[in-house]
Amino acid sequence: MKKWLSLMLICVSPFVSAEVTDLPSLQQQLAKSIIVRGDFTQSRHLEMFELPLTSQGRFTLSKSDGLLWQQNTPFPVNLVLTENKLRQTFSGQAPQIITAKENPMAFYFSHVFLDVFHGNTDALKAQFEMEFSVSEGQWTLLLSPKQPPLNAVFKHIQLTGRDDIDKLVLQELRGDKTEIQFSNQTSQPEELTDAEQAQFSF
Repeated sequence: MKKWLSLMLICVSPFVSAEVTDLPSLQQQLAKSIIVRGDFTQSRHLEMFELPLTSQGRFTLSKSDGLLWQQNTPFPVNLVLTENKLRQTFSGQAPQIITAKENPMAFYFSHVFLDVFHGNTDALKAQFEMEFSVSEGQWTLLLSPKQPPLNAVFKHIQLTGRDDIDKLVLQELRGDKTEIQFSNQTSQPEELTDAEQAQFSF
C-alpha cells in the first residue's frame, strides 16, 4: 500500500492570485478551481539511503473525477484515483486495479489527502491539529495528525506557498521524509481533455 500511497500524495490545488492572510482565506483559495494541472518533482528521503530518491512528472486533479498522476522519470508510472477505484500501471506491466471495497484503509488515506488539497477544513479538523502562519508573503500550513491511523505513520504534513502550493513535506515518525515541489500549476482549461477523460474511464 505504501508504494502507491507515496505516489498518489503528489497533487495540488491552485490559487487565484489573492492575498492569503488566515486559514479561512486559504481554504477559499484551495477550494476554488475545478481542475488543476501542473508539474512535480518528488524527493523521497529514506533513513537507509544517503541520497534521496527523485522522480518527476505531471498531474491532473479534478474535483469531480479524481487524480491523474503521471510519473515520467526515472521510469514511467501512471496512476488514476477515483472515488472508489485506483488503477496503477508500471512501465511494461499490465494495469492493476484496486477498489475501495478490497482495500478500505488505502482509500481512507487517499481521501484524507485529497481533502487537504481541496481545502475541506471541516473534514481536516477531525483528523489534524492545524497551525497557520504567514511570513513575508509566504504562508505555511502545518497539519499534525491527532488520531489513528494517521498519527501512527506521520509526524506532520507541511504545505507552503504564496499564490499556489509550492511545496509539500510529509514527515514520517520513523524519520523518512517526502518533499514535493510543484510548478507550472494552471486551472485552464476548466474541463478534462479527451485524453484525460479516457484515463478516468475504467
